[in-house]
Amino acid sequence: MNAYTMNVQPLFASSVFSILPNCEVYQVLNYDYHDPEGIYKGLLEDEKEFQHEVKKIRLNMSEFLAAEKVYINDYRVEQKILHVDIGLRGSAHVPYFQWVIHFQGPLRADENSLKSDVEEEIAEYDIEVLYLFPAGTKIKGVQTPMEYEIRDFLLLVWARKGDRVGGHEEVLFQFPSTLD
Repeated sequence: MNAYTMNVQPLFASSVFSILPNCEVYQVLNYDYHDPEGIYKGLLEDEKEFQHEVKKIRLNMSEFLAAEKVYINDYRVEQKILHVDIGLRGSAHVPYFQWVIHFQGPLRADENSLKSDVEEEIAEYDIEVLYLFPAGTKIKGVQTPMEYEIRDFLLLVWARKGDRVGGHEEVLFQFPSTLD
């Protein structure tokens, strides 16, 4: 842990997965933190330190993604970070980290799956995830320890601080072009 993260605590994580009809996925992942000393506000004013911290959080997330097992239709995909940012969310004491991640797997003619296997843990902060499929997609099954709701072609998944998260998660879906 360095001077930037010692007193900084995670508050909230959100993620949006945009799944395209060719099984290409773009994920926008945001973490909000509580920074009582306003360390990141100062960091944002120093371009050299800012770039150093961006490189560090890119590397840390790259290592995490390399350890995470993500599959599209049973094909393990490589997750690539396309963009990293650090900013403030309305206050000098609420910095956020943002990553844009890309991956793609093979398309099946009928039912497709997106699954991951990560270490199971207890959430230390609230988590919200939105899976955004093309309009008309049928979400056929969901396996996750978190709460979820299917709304047409949207899948909303959430956990609150203290809930169990991770482990094996899977979403089964069928794109509209292949529905009967």
